[in-house]
Amino acid sequence: MSIEWTLLVLRLLAVAVLYAFLIIVVYVIWRDLGTAARAQDQDPDVSTVTDGIVVSAGRLLVVSSGESHLQTGDVFDLRAQATLGRATDNHLILLDTYVSSYHARLDRRDGEWWLTDLDSRNGTFLNGVPITKSVPLADGDVIGVGQVELKLEIED
Repeated sequence: MSIEWTLLVLRLLAVAVLYAFLIIVVYVIWRDLGTAARAQDQDPDVSTVTDGIVVSAGRLLVVSSGESHLQTGDVFDLRAQATLGRATDNHLILLDTYVSSYHARLDRRDGEWWLTDLDSRNGTFLNGVPITKSVPLADGDVIGVGQVELKLEIED
């Protein structure tokens, strides 16, 4: 076998390995996207599905917008865990000078909502009272973050 044939076989083998790698990468991405979609659909704390319509487990209603870009009456659906703050990767972005980058977090645990202050500079308030640890929430509670006030509405 001459050197030309050996080089041709090695080139064909390199192309085959490259295509096999690309196929594996595409398969892994496709599988992970499917797994994430199924996990979101099956999480009972996130939402329920009624006749093909996804219904949130709770929502926040803007009661007072302060200096933020929000309008009084705006409504935001909640997920099982939602963060509030100025950073763009929060669930609810609050562009208020008194709000920290990662100000507070809402968690749904065992069917109950909990509010946690994330060591914010100006504190987080529940019905006008500052919180220092995670506290359970009830329907109608008002959460104060900076100059923004949000009313929790829990759906049945």
